[in-house]
Amino acid sequence: MKAKRIIAGLCAAVIAATMAMTASATKLGDVVYPSETDKEKNDGWYSVGAMGFYMSQKWNWCESEWFGIDAEGKINITYEISEVLTDTTMSGKGTLGDMGVMVCNLPEDNYPYEITVSDAKFVTKDGEEIILDSVNAITEAARDKESGFRIHIRPTDETDADGNVTIAARPEAAGWDQEGAFKGGTLSMTLDFGAPAGAAATDSKADESKAEESSKAEESSKAEESSAAETTTNNNTTTTNNNTTTTNNATTTNNATAATTSAASDATADNSSTGAAAGAILGIMTLGVAGAIAAKRKH
Repeated sequence: MKAKRIIAGLCAAVIAATMAMTASATKLGDVVYPSETDKEKNDGWYSVGAMGFYMSQKWNWCESEWFGIDAEGKINITYEISEVLTDTTMSGKGTLGDMGVMVCNLPEDNYPYEITVSDAKFVTKDGEEIILDSVNAITEAARDKESGFRIHIRPTDETDADGNVTIAARPEAAGWDQEGAFKGGTLSMTLDFGAPAGAAATDSKADESKAEESSKAEESSKAEESSAAETTTNNNTTTTNNNTTTTNNATTTNNATAATTSAASDATADNSSTGAAAGAILGIMTLGVAGAIAAKRKH
């Protein structure tokens, strides 16, 4: 029972120590970050990058090209170790002293940094894929004794003069220090320092504010254009009203013509009536004369 308590206490201590280490790590995006308004912070962010390195047991230094950090805080690394570089004997058989990745230009005053390592693996020239679980388990980027932050992949421990281990071996690389055991291949992994936040959000808000102002300006411009278009339409309406007036005048003229026509018709009607009356009188007079003549003949 006592042993169980001791073990439980040790486990709790380990967990507490791990949490304390994680809590003390700095988030890179809180120190530097991509920015359109702060050149120093922006340059500090994009100066961070990594290079792969390799040393045979003869400790000849070789390094890869530069891999830069992106806006989301990730560095994707893939580099090839040529079989020629691993050749340390006349028979063409290679050995490994150390290989890995070094991250440069992290702000010096804020170590260690939070980091997530994923997809770390080594694919040999023969096509064998070796997953580097011990590398994928790294959660902090501590400052290396040489400079920057380094991930070492070694087949044996590095020790100081007193025999203390300064760089531990990776279990996945066991035996690669033996002649002919290491013939090169491709090392790859992704380092993730986390997307920038905090002060970087100010830039994001500034961008949003600019976008909002731009949107308002655009809306205002559209409103002015719409108002100008409406004024033009009203002018056209006025012109149309003038045309209507002209049409009304034409109608008035037509009415006058109609009135004249009506008057002429009335006059014609009156003349017709007068003619008819005169004809009737003449008819009566003719009949009277004829009657008188007839009477006279009888007498």
